[in-house]
Amino acid sequence: MHIQFYLLVITGLVILTSSVIKGITGFGFSLLAIPVLSFIFPMNVLVPALVIFNLVTSVIVLIKLKEKVRAYYIIPMMIASLLGIPFGIYVLTYIDANILKLVISFLVIIFSLKMLSGVKLAKKNLTKPIVFAGFISGLLTSSISIGGPPLVIALDRKGYSKELFRSIFIWFMVVSSLFSTIAFYYKGLLSLETIKYSAFALPLLFLGSGWGVKIASRINAFKFRKLVIYLNVFTGIIMLISTIIAIKH
Repeated sequence: MHIQFYLLVITGLVILTSSVIKGITGFGFSLLAIPVLSFIFPMNVLVPALVIFNLVTSVIVLIKLKEKVRAYYIIPMMIASLLGIPFGIYVLTYIDANILKLVISFLVIIFSLKMLSGVKLAKKNLTKPIVFAGFISGLLTSSISIGGPPLVIALDRKGYSKELFRSIFIWFMVVSSLFSTIAFYYKGLLSLETIKYSAFALPLLFLGSGWGVKIASRINAFKFRKLVIYLNVFTGIIMLISTIIAIKH
């Protein structure tokens, strides 16, 4: 697949910007990447590549984080995510992902706006580990490479600190992206094009993630929470608009 030079420049800028966002919040790499890069690359090349990008940026951010996370917070969520990954690959392989995108984008926008308005989501089971959101995130990560929004809602509902929020998110994304990459490999979905563009993006992933982590250290907890929720709303809107455009074409 031959890509013109100006498209490579656009791709590089999108990957760099997405890496900075990921370094700041712990998620959101696909927020900018999917809507723009889906017009340049076919989804069967792009989604596996973005999962690899998420894996690399998550490892970079994880190395720089100082917050320790107990297994209680992570393991149930990760197991649920692993159960969701095969369903996501099935969606990517056999089902029109636009239908899933429409449903998820509506739900993300509604719940995120509720959080911004100050309305508390259900208060039940706040002390229990996150399971359902983990399953949905695993499914979305391996199908449309946007697994962050359900976890943002679930983690914000728990009221975790900024440091714990980021640490849980990053640990989750490392494991989820790793197993998604392995699953793509065994399904034969890691093409030469995917590997080639992943190698092209590597320096940009390191640079952008490092910048993002430095920026995050200067943001207080209240502003961080607002930023995360606004980012979640923006994710839903971008996903909704890009899906409607894709359906019309």
